[in-house]
Amino acid sequence: ANGWLPSPMSQVAPNRTGPPPRSFSPSSPGSSHENQWGKVMACVVSLMLTLLTFPVAATARDGRVSPPTCVAIIDAATNCPARPAVGAKKNAEIQLKSAQERLAAAEKEAGKVIQLGESPQGEPEMVEFWKSELARLDLNRTFMSELEAKMKEDAQIRLVSQLAIETSDVAAEEKFWCEALGMQRYKAFPDGSVIVAFGPPSIGGEEGGYFGVKIVPATSQKASSSDSSKRSPRLSFVQLTTPALIRISRVVSSGGQVVDGYGYYGVQSPAGVLVRAYVEDRRDPMELVALAVEPEKLQETSESLKKLGLEDRGPYKLVSPEMQAYMPPLPEGNVLFGSGDPTFNVQVLLLPELRQPKPSGNPLESLGRGPTLVVNEDSSWGVGILDDLERPMVPLSLARSPRLTVYGSGPELVVGNGNMVIDLRNIKEAPRP
Repeated sequence: ANGWLPSPMSQVAPNRTGPPPRSFSPSSPGSSHENQWGKVMACVVSLMLTLLTFPVAATARDGRVSPPTCVAIIDAATNCPARPAVGAKKNAEIQLKSAQERLAAAEKEAGKVIQLGESPQGEPEMVEFWKSELARLDLNRTFMSELEAKMKEDAQIRLVSQLAIETSDVAAEEKFWCEALGMQRYKAFPDGSVIVAFGPPSIGGEEGGYFGVKIVPATSQKASSSDSSKRSPRLSFVQLTTPALIRISRVVSSGGQVVDGYGYYGVQSPAGVLVRAYVEDRRDPMELVALAVEPEKLQETSESLKKLGLEDRGPYKLVSPEMQAYMPPLPEGNVLFGSGDPTFNVQVLLLPELRQPKPSGNPLESLGRGPTLVVNEDSSWGVGILDDLERPMVPLSLARSPRLTVYGSGPELVVGNGNMVIDLRNIKEAPRP
């Protein structure tokens, strides 16, 4: 129960920065957010220690792209707090200067230049970490500036921004997303709702533009009692990336369930949201929201997404064939919709629901694809049976009243009369730091 989910990959993606150091004593950032930044620095240390406990094949984090993500952390509210949207660059510059001073002092004491991996205190790694963090902040700020500028010029630019769900236990759901997957809480509402994300979901500042999951207290009327829960589109799963595979124990202890996992992981939140994830780097670790649609309504739903301003990108293509090699195959006819650069923006994936064929009663069906030669442990040859090819599946999330929010420059529009509602809101309504 405490082990890592197995990973068959033998290499990580290229251009990765090495794991940051084991120890770090943050200096004062000298801002009004001093206490909050101190907690964020503790999160950085936790991230470093987490990455160091993984085998190399199970980690992939380019700090110039991916945000600091505290995967499988305990007491996320204390150990991995939200990152402020304002002041991030100034803090990173102060921390880099402090790290460089500590490295210079260590090299003076050692009488030589200290390379990466040569110091138990990790001074070179910390310098590299903060250099990467500054580069990441510049990348994210450029993304937001260009997004806002394009929305003023192009009425078709969109930002898939938030998934709202209802649950009878907001605290349990928040704990799952934060402690098992590495999100942080960014807002709490008077009605008990909270928003969690991998970074500030607001537009503006130095940090922002991250996809949020809004967890809403369930109303007295259960969604399952409505016929709309049986109509498409329906929430299938969300797909995201993490810097390292998660701990099964953290999924279970936070109220989630492990559904599948070999080279990737499939888990379910306490509220019933299915999550598929793999190790990779993204500006926003949330990659896509998958919707299940009855085959005869695929075209109609596609047209509705186009009305929202999302573009038809064709079938989904693996972002990282190596890291995603063992993920469940998608059904033919799937269509990816999005706006802008898919490596920076969250997408929407339409999946035609599959009707499982009835067993024919033929006993030969249990024999797989037929015989094959195999090499035994003693290097001798033997005969084995090839398993059946894995069939595509379209799972359905059990979460109540899912609602997807998309921001754009046009008038508001709501589509979907089934389990899933998608609404387009004007970018002027997006939260600001």
